[in-house]
Amino acid sequence: MPLFFLSYARIPGDRRTGHDPDRLVFDFYEKLRDRVAAHAGVPKAKAGFVEQPGTPGEESVRALTGCRVFVPLYSKRYFTDSLCGRQWTAVTNRTAPGTAPRIVPVLWTPYPAASVPTAVQDTPAVPEGTGDAEEAYAAMGLHQLLDLEEGRALQVTEWLAQRIATAAAPGTWAPGPLDPAGLARLPDAFAATPPSPPLRITVLAPSEERLPLGREAARYGPRPLDWRPYGPVAGGPVAEQVTELARNLGFDPEVVSFDKTLVELRSTDTPAAPWILVVDPWALHDAKIARQARAFDEAHRPWTAVLTALADDDPQTKEHSERLRGLLESAFPRYLREGRMGQQFAVRGLVTADAFALWFGELAESAYMRYLRYIQPQSSPRSATAGRLPGVGADGLGTDEGGAEARP
Repeated sequence: MPLFFLSYARIPGDRRTGHDPDRLVFDFYEKLRDRVAAHAGVPKAKAGFVEQPGTPGEESVRALTGCRVFVPLYSKRYFTDSLCGRQWTAVTNRTAPGTAPRIVPVLWTPYPAASVPTAVQDTPAVPEGTGDAEEAYAAMGLHQLLDLEEGRALQVTEWLAQRIATAAAPGTWAPGPLDPAGLARLPDAFAATPPSPPLRITVLAPSEERLPLGREAARYGPRPLDWRPYGPVAGGPVAEQVTELARNLGFDPEVVSFDKTLVELRSTDTPAAPWILVVDPWALHDAKIARQARAFDEAHRPWTAVLTALADDDPQTKEHSERLRGLLESAFPRYLREGRMGQQFAVRGLVTADAFALWFGELAESAYMRYLRYIQPQSSPRSATAGRLPGVGADGLGTDEGGAEARP
């Protein structure tokens, strides 16, 4: 029986032409099998199994029910593939009572947070470190890494092979009786609709009564949440716009005041949700709001992101853009210094409503993935050394972009 079974969602295509759309899957499998065999000290033929075109159904089911480690290639397509859902059911149903399934998932392609089935939510495919390879893997998935960044792809493959070899050590898993017809009758574990993941949103903006001296009131209202950075053409207040964007992305958004979550920001407890801070640079003239912004920056928690608006259709904002950018640089030096390029771009001020909507979506998904990476070691206990990528400290934290600690 193989040590691991590689489960993937087949891409439709005419394989008679000689071009297999799943070529990268099989290329990755060969590299992974070689490294697992080396780490586990077994022949390649016994290290792994993947179902290829023409593989007899009996052989695939025998490998599935007899493998020690199940390796699913997560993608949006994977979570909608009924065969993959039945394979998940077959694997998890044969686990001994009280024993967690030996599943080592792979982030094959990025997927919307809302597409994650309930059955999979406790088994995220995210790395535990925050080095360059892990960041690239979390951002683009292994499929794109294999195409574009071979060195980093090999580093991630090596890490996965180490995890699989460790998980394949003799334990309580035993082959379960199942024939190909039996597999077809199993329920699809992915069929249940997953709950929407939470997302917190805070708007730091002045009300029309607390505007800086000389600032026009046309884009403000009685509450900070009434701020409309891009004017009436872009729609309603920004709080309503980002809430709708978050729902469209599959999140369950909650607009909260900064004070409500400040305690959590400074705490080392497991956070309740990823958090997006939307900032009006004009608000930073207010000493209290500027302090709140700097507190957010000083904490620089990995599951947070910052977006700011410097609308180019606002003549007053355009005239004072250099001074407003100076206020942003003073309030968010860590996000500008240590953030990835997209985060730095979003903090410096987004000039159009379209750019704001695009970057909100990108950063909401990124913050959610970082949130999963942060809470995974706390919700899934494991040994102090197992599964770490090179460069990750014994505390499992590693370093965030630019070398800052991922947790203070």
